[in-house]
Amino acid sequence: MRALIAFDLDGVLYSAEAFLGEAYRDAIANVNERRPGSFPRVPTTREILDHVGWPVPVILQRLFPAIEPAAVELLYDETLRVIAAYVRQKRGELFPDVVATLQRLRAGGFTLVVASNGRRPYIEAVLETYDLVPLFDRLITVDRGRLDDKASVLRAYLAHHAIAAAQMTMVGDRTSDVEAAQAVGAPFIGCDYGHGYRDELEGAGPIVASFAAVADVVESQRVTP
Repeated sequence: MRALIAFDLDGVLYSAEAFLGEAYRDAIANVNERRPGSFPRVPTTREILDHVGWPVPVILQRLFPAIEPAAVELLYDETLRVIAAYVRQKRGELFPDVVATLQRLRAGGFTLVVASNGRRPYIEAVLETYDLVPLFDRLITVDRGRLDDKASVLRAYLAHHAIAAAQMTMVGDRTSDVEAAQAVGAPFIGCDYGHGYRDELEGAGPIVASFAAVADVVESQRVTP
């Protein structure tokens, strides 16, 4: 069977949409206190969500292309601190059936991992807050200068588990997930209930309308390693 299932986090397992705009507003206000006038406006929640899925430096560059790099670097740290705190306050939410579906897949013999462009403290905040840690194998995350994107994370998982790409399925909701799966040659399942748009997923693999349906698709694709 496909031994490993790699899940994107935002828009697949978890949604921060309810607080993301507020978190950016708070983080920007904190940076502006330290460096007055650095950020003249706060992006809308939709603007932020349209970039979710890419590495954080890419998100910040796209949202704030004209802002002084020193201020953006401060925001890089401050967004992580504020967002992780909001996660632990349970301001976001898991999508329906996440826990039951993950348990079903583990019981079926699959190894589960998180493959996200999010930073380790954020991912750990989600997994710990919602008691998901026992359901996932060892966490590998982006690390600037070492593992800079999701494709690098997937390659690291393949190496760690000593499996071929055909034995791994990537589950995601954005173009960044599709491109990461294609970069390593792994099959892909698209989630059409998350933060992305359906046209980001079409042609890349099966598309599901709920997280529970992921298990049905994965189990129908069992292959011999």
